[in-house]
Amino acid sequence: MPNCDFYGTPHDHEQLLNWLFNEGTCRVYELSSEFEQPLKEFKTAKEVLAQFDRTYSTGEKWHTVHLQLYVIGASPPFIPVRVNLNPEKCGGATFRYAAEGWGLVQLYLSGVTVHGLKNSHSNHNSQKRAIAWAPTFNDMQSVEAWDFKKITSFSSRLNRQIKKLSVAKRGNNVVLPDALKFWQEGTTLLPNYDIPVVTHSNS
Repeated sequence: MPNCDFYGTPHDHEQLLNWLFNEGTCRVYELSSEFEQPLKEFKTAKEVLAQFDRTYSTGEKWHTVHLQLYVIGASPPFIPVRVNLNPEKCGGATFRYAAEGWGLVQLYLSGVTVHGLKNSHSNHNSQKRAIAWAPTFNDMQSVEAWDFKKITSFSSRLNRQIKKLSVAKRGNNVVLPDALKFWQEGTTLLPNYDIPVVTHSNS
C-alpha cells in the first residue's frame, strides 16, 4: 500500500490541491456525506478547504478533511454507495452516502488545533490486498474492474508532489513549509514523540 505521511496546514494543502485539480486525472469526493445528503464532489481547492470552516456538534472546527480520489478511467463509472443508518442513533437520519471502491486513493488532510498538528496522509489498496479482502465485502465492485497500474501511477505522482513541496522531515513524515513555520513557532507535531525535525538544508 504506497502511502505518504506528511505534516501540512490548510495553506500547504492549498498548494497540493491546486496541483491535484490542475493535474486533472482524478475526481475528488468526500469520504462520506452528511446525513441524508448527496456525496460532495469537489472541483476546486477552495471548495475542499472550506470544509475546515465546518464545526462539530461541540462547536469545535473540523480538524481533518477526508477525501477519496477516483482515478478517471481506472474502473467503471464511479457511483456513490448508499449506507443505511439506524435513525435511533443518528438523530432520525436513515441514510448517507459513501465513496467506496477497491481502487480509490485516500487523501486525508489535517489542520492545526489547540492540541497541535496531526499528520496528513495518502494511501490506497494494492491489488494483492484488495484480492485478499474481496471475499469479506461482497457488495463492492470486483477487484478485476480496477486498473491498479493506472491507480498506482497516479498515487506515485501524488506522493512525489507531496515530497517535492516538503522542506523538512520528521521521522518518516515529510513536513511542508507552513507546517514547519507553525512548528518553529511552538505548535506540537502529533503524536508528541521526541523525534527531531530536520530541514532539507541540514540533511
